[in-house]
Amino acid sequence: MAIKLSALPPISTPFFDAWLAELPSDQRAALSAARPTVGSLLESAPYLLALAQENAEWLVATLADTADGAFADIIDIVETLGGTASSEEALAPVLRIAKGRTALLAAIAETGGAWTTAQSTAALSDLADAALDAALNLLMRQAAEKGLLAIPAAEATAARSGLAIFALGKHGGQELNYSSDIDIVAFYDPDRGVLADPSEATKVYSRMVQRLVALMEDRQAHGYVFRTDLRLRPDPGSTPVAISFDAALAYYESRGQNWERAAWIKARACAGDLQVGEAFLREMAPYVWRKHLDFATIADIQAMKRQINIAKNVGDIRVEGHNVKLGRGGIREIEFFTQTQQLIAGGRDKTLRVKPTAHALAALADANWITPKAATELTQTYWYLRGVENRLQMLRDEQTHIMPASAEEVAIIGRLMGEPDLRAFETSYRAALERVVGYYSELFTEGETLGSGEGNLVFTGNDDDPGTVETLSAMGFADPSKAIEMVRKWHYGSYAATRAAAARAHLTELLPALLNTLGGAGNADEALAKFDDFLSRLPSGVQLFALLRTHPDLRTLLVQLMASAPRMSEAVIHRAHVMDGLIDPAFANEITHRDVLVAKVDAFLAESRSYEEVIDRARIIGQEQKFLIAAGLLSGTVSAAGAGEQFAALAETLVNRLFGSVRTEFERRHGQLAGGRVALLAFGKMASREMTVTSDLDFILLYDAPDAESDGDKPLTTNHYYTRLTQRLVAAVTSPTAEGVLYEADMRLRPSGNAGPLATSLSGFRAYHRDNAWTWEHLALSRARVIAADNAFGAEVDAAIAQVMERARDVPKTIDDVVSMRALMARERPARHPFDLKLAEGGLVDLEFIAQSAQLVAGATIGLPQAPTVRVLARLAEAGLVPEGARLAEIHAIYATVLQVMSSALISPFKDEAWTGAFKELLASLTHYPDFVRLELDLVQMRGEVSAAAAKWYEKARRL
Repeated sequence: MAIKLSALPPISTPFFDAWLAELPSDQRAALSAARPTVGSLLESAPYLLALAQENAEWLVATLADTADGAFADIIDIVETLGGTASSEEALAPVLRIAKGRTALLAAIAETGGAWTTAQSTAALSDLADAALDAALNLLMRQAAEKGLLAIPAAEATAARSGLAIFALGKHGGQELNYSSDIDIVAFYDPDRGVLADPSEATKVYSRMVQRLVALMEDRQAHGYVFRTDLRLRPDPGSTPVAISFDAALAYYESRGQNWERAAWIKARACAGDLQVGEAFLREMAPYVWRKHLDFATIADIQAMKRQINIAKNVGDIRVEGHNVKLGRGGIREIEFFTQTQQLIAGGRDKTLRVKPTAHALAALADANWITPKAATELTQTYWYLRGVENRLQMLRDEQTHIMPASAEEVAIIGRLMGEPDLRAFETSYRAALERVVGYYSELFTEGETLGSGEGNLVFTGNDDDPGTVETLSAMGFADPSKAIEMVRKWHYGSYAATRAAAARAHLTELLPALLNTLGGAGNADEALAKFDDFLSRLPSGVQLFALLRTHPDLRTLLVQLMASAPRMSEAVIHRAHVMDGLIDPAFANEITHRDVLVAKVDAFLAESRSYEEVIDRARIIGQEQKFLIAAGLLSGTVSAAGAGEQFAALAETLVNRLFGSVRTEFERRHGQLAGGRVALLAFGKMASREMTVTSDLDFILLYDAPDAESDGDKPLTTNHYYTRLTQRLVAAVTSPTAEGVLYEADMRLRPSGNAGPLATSLSGFRAYHRDNAWTWEHLALSRARVIAADNAFGAEVDAAIAQVMERARDVPKTIDDVVSMRALMARERPARHPFDLKLAEGGLVDLEFIAQSAQLVAGATIGLPQAPTVRVLARLAEAGLVPEGARLAEIHAIYATVLQVMSSALISPFKDEAWTGAFKELLASLTHYPDFVRLELDLVQMRGEVSAAAAKWYEKARRL
């Protein structure tokens, strides 16, 4: 009985006619009879014409048969050869010829009306099943020959392999489109007892699957069978191609995503050990089909839909170039409409657990989830659009879903759909899209869109969504596919920060805004790579993602920090809570007002319930406030000088509060020394209030007490008492705890340096500086400052310092000492980088030496005891001692800004690779330069100015 074919709209068929002329008369006659369908089809589709030419005899016989009968013969041949072929070389051509003939048969039967589109897609799916099973049968026989199996050779079949091949997506639903990939996953049951060495299961089965894929998709003499995609397996970037059932189930239960649940709706065991496959699907059912409505899950499903930028009006859409699968009103929207409702309701209603889309729509209508009219209209529209998709693909065997770019080519698709009039076809096509959009747009209407204003942002599944590629390109991503791959990895829970379902839910909501922010960062791809690196090391994401979702300014700041300030982004990785302070309304006050900062620290420490908690809470608030001050500096909210003052205020407050707790704890054990008094004397940047985020604490402990013993349970002599007290204080400040290190401490400025005792009596301090101190120690003393003291003891320390600073000096010798010391520093501690502005010739040290040496030899004239460098330089100009003093003060401010920004932003500021374009741009901006090159040139000039001014000052000072 011959296939009954309906005629297609007639066209001129020169290529078909030329081929007929070359055929034997009997074949020519048979094909001529089928011309109304076959002629138009083959003339329009070069791929099908080539297949017909290769299979002319078979085609003639098929036209005399039924479509079902011809297809049954193809399957019989595949199954037979699968059981008997001795090698891959013998089986591969059989599978490829079978695919070519099925493709030709399906095209003729579908366009000629002998098969519906549903029958055509089912036939392609059945062929894929048969081909996979045939290939696996061969591979099992080969494994037996190599001694890899524990079962007898006679049982070495796909059905007894212990390896189940699952079809997902359209293959699983037996709805394969014409040139579709097949999406498969391969899981094995290690308890099936198939392999001789069970410990090698992953290795053996993975190699088998790799060879299976090669048999399917390697292009040979007769083409290929099916392109085969294994990426729907759990976490495909880091798992082998075959994994055990237990590993697969563990993944889905702990890290599976809702789009993966949706993928498994259509999953079926299509080849291999079907018994094992069915057992796995039973185990998977609770994961796919949740018994209770899970509102977090529903929210995630809604988010999946909202990633697609929806426009309800498609009436004006251009048919040319429209994506029939992914475009507005396309196939994906029908599938999403169907599968999401299956996911939500299928846990309670088993009648909804069906695989084909059309069957699922009918089931949803039967269960009153949708109206019968909706089911009917969407089913008809689904198969109409699937028919268009098949015709697009059968022209050249291309995996395309995009309508042709010209009206002439669209007309070809229309004719293959049986419509001779282009305008009528376009009207029908648009009407189909309108129906889909009408239903789809009403699904889960609540919630803001998770697309961007420019289009889709879809990261589910494995194939790149064309709309998303387009959106990311418009955002500024040069490599959208790489960006999609990166985001997809986050959703897989590949990082600790995205492993929790709540974290992924926040991330889904955050993504559009985050990608927009990254896109505006200058180099979107680089910004995304930095964020990916940041995410890979972030221990938890829930808190941070939630924060970034609701605070756009924080997103922008974090992206900027990643690009230009890695030290800051590193701080967020280790202590995500530091970001909290940036949204505190008091933020600006805390980083610009000392009293507000001190009150914040005091309030936080006041909640401590033990000495140990004081130590930890000091580190928590210290790290947070250092981060916030640095953030204020880098955002331009606070100046470099202001940041220096706040860093110093923070350090001073923490040291004072810790010292109070240390003394209380210490006195509990060792008691007090009657009449004893102590003070903490700060040096360096802490003393001059010019600290950076990375500054050490330079301080010493001074005491005044009688020579006696303390009155505690464990009494100590005076010297031991204060030495131990100092050790406890240093430990409280510097010891690492679970909350990290607060500061490093430098005690080398005590009398006799490291060789001297940790604590110094005031009398010893006076004597040392009177009789034994080096000039450099007096330089350091020129800006020393008491930061803590008992009663009036601080004033006594100040008086002792003043006595040292006001003493008569051999001025030429003092200046020579300063010059010699600077030369020694230049030799032993040379600058490590062109921007090592502290140690560079003409750098910060030279400015400080000018100011400090002036305090030693002209302190009375200056009249600013213990003042910071910048004030002394300005005063030297006013006093006529250093005419360039005001300019030097300006240079000092620029140096200080550069060094503050370097310290706050960079982890390794003296490594060239740390100096990215983004950091250079930031540095230029914060120093008020139009660009980095100008800043760099000016700094060279400034260093020259400082060196010249220093030489002039030393020459002049010698004559004072």
